[in-house]
Amino acid sequence: MNKRPIKIMHNQMSKRSLFKLIVKIGIGILLMVFAFSCARIPGLKEEVSGPVIKVPFVRVLIDDSQSKINIGSKGSFAVECLDDGHQNVVYANKSVKVENIKGNLVVKNKKGQLINQNLDEVNIIPRGNDKHLYYNKKPYRGIVKLIPAGNNLSVINILYMEDYLRGVVPPEIGKRSKDEIEAVKAQAIAARTYAMAHLKQYPDEQYDMRSSIIDQVYEGIKVEQKLTNKAINATAGDVITYHDDFINAYYHSTCGGMTDDIEDVWDRKEIPYLKAVSDSSACSWSKYYNWEEIFTEKQLRNRIEQYLSSDRGRDMRIGKIKDIVIVETSPGGRIAKLVIETNNDRFFFKKDRIRWVFGRTSNPDLILPSNRFKVNLRRNSNGKIEKIILTGSGYGHGVGMCQCGAIGLARVGWNCNQILKHYYKNVEIKQIY
Repeated sequence: MNKRPIKIMHNQMSKRSLFKLIVKIGIGILLMVFAFSCARIPGLKEEVSGPVIKVPFVRVLIDDSQSKINIGSKGSFAVECLDDGHQNVVYANKSVKVENIKGNLVVKNKKGQLINQNLDEVNIIPRGNDKHLYYNKKPYRGIVKLIPAGNNLSVINILYMEDYLRGVVPPEIGKRSKDEIEAVKAQAIAARTYAMAHLKQYPDEQYDMRSSIIDQVYEGIKVEQKLTNKAINATAGDVITYHDDFINAYYHSTCGGMTDDIEDVWDRKEIPYLKAVSDSSACSWSKYYNWEEIFTEKQLRNRIEQYLSSDRGRDMRIGKIKDIVIVETSPGGRIAKLVIETNNDRFFFKKDRIRWVFGRTSNPDLILPSNRFKVNLRRNSNGKIEKIILTGSGYGHGVGMCQCGAIGLARVGWNCNQILKHYYKNVEIKQIY
């Protein structure tokens, strides 16, 4: 086993070696800056989409919950320490510890010996294209940037768009078979489009995407699959556009037979390409095509009180539930407006927010699979509600591409472009790099 200690690159380095390293890092940073600036274009006008856009980088926030972390590689790596514009670089072949102490970063080696301190930023850069970084025992492509985030650290993975997708598509579409590859391609194009449309969405932050369902689930190298990598490579640079702009490529697990207009799901303005679409029984193989949740009156009352107390910032007691009425439904069959009548008051809930209000008895930490359901009230001999039975279909918000529907369509011979143009109306598929 190689037991070489961390090499600190100060005066011990030759000027030529130092110059080479600075040039290397400088070129890398310039490429990233160039890529970010290109990705910021508002649309995809024909005269610039080809020659200007290169393969962009994505900055993904993978953690901001820790005040100190360990990070390393199975090979050697560079640790770039930045302090008020001053740069110091060390090589390491063992993991390093980085800690936020009162807003300044401190770097130590595995034994706890100080490497550098009072830093604004630390960049961890693997040496060699075949080397990867490890954080929380998970391997990641690209480099990792560490900056203070309050009392914690923002751990930001910076990598090529196509490498980012390798860690996004598998958790989003699941493990698929060869006859479903067109659905995987559709997912890759949708995920790439979503990412391109949301670069720089957090203008006050040093990242573009979060690694959770807030944006797209991203899990790094550990989830990569041969089939999904093949689909990503086959569609490299392909995005979905509407009037030469990237679309908001929303997608969800299971529509239950029909998607919905975006304005009927969230309080958003109408978007021409996000309209209600029937996919018939294409997603009927999904385990969430049909579902059921059963509440006692007390369970649902407690759940609603919990939701309202959190939403209104004060303790809420609603009284016993007397009735639940669906007031309005969307074209896709989702509940647009629902009223819950109690002994004390009437409470109105709208659209996708209904999923948070009800939650699930089967798993209290989860929201309702969808707001596409019917209500059956079971009453006792005195007319009081004893049970509330929700029979529903679908999983997710119901806007854009139905992932299980896309898989179903791929199984019967649809190609990825046909799938995408079915769920996103009047769009084009363009290759931008």
